[in-house]
Amino acid sequence: MSNVSVDRSIRQQEIKKGLQFIQSTLPFPGTQEQYEVFLRELVKNLFNEGNDTYREGDWDGSLNHYSEALNIAEYASSEGIHLSGEIVERMHVNRIACYSKKGLHDKVLEDCGIVLKLNGNNFRALYRKAKALKELGRYKEAYDAVAKCSLAVPQDESVIKLTQELAQKLGLKIRKAYVRAKLPANPASGVVSNKSSNSSIEDIESDFSSWKEKPPSSSSSS
Repeated sequence: MSNVSVDRSIRQQEIKKGLQFIQSTLPFPGTQEQYEVFLRELVKNLFNEGNDTYREGDWDGSLNHYSEALNIAEYASSEGIHLSGEIVERMHVNRIACYSKKGLHDKVLEDCGIVLKLNGNNFRALYRKAKALKELGRYKEAYDAVAKCSLAVPQDESVIKLTQELAQKLGLKIRKAYVRAKLPANPASGVVSNKSSNSSIEDIESDFSSWKEKPPSSSSSS
């Protein structure tokens, strides 16, 4: 536990130093490639700090971290350094979770619009869009969103509950889903056929452990 808190303290110091630097007009003391790594690490640290803050139930704190990460991603883009759409998508998804916790339904819908333009099948964005629309009394739109989400994660309990609530609001017939038999694990490959049942649609996107993508050249576009 102490190692985790030490790691987090180091991360917080790195965030503070990084933010201080980019708010200055000082030239970066390194190559363009090193500058790209610096900005990407700052975004990653802000995102991961946002995740820890969210898990502590501090919606305002986590919202600030995710928003800062997104702002720096936009700043990086203005510097010719583009993060992948997948990374931007994940940051927005977690910010949506904060907006949802705070009951900011219009903000939820705004960010869901951004995510669904990047990936129309993002089930967490579809789910939270449906929840926000339901709270705003827009039941048909909410049902359309959760119906699409339900096709992606049909056995998620939160999705089932929301789908049934909206179906009742609209006077639709509620039916029980067919559950397929689970396929056994393939011992030869060591791969289990089904995802962990511990995962929930209410979860946030997991931490960035490292950048999987190669830093794109400054000529690439987002």
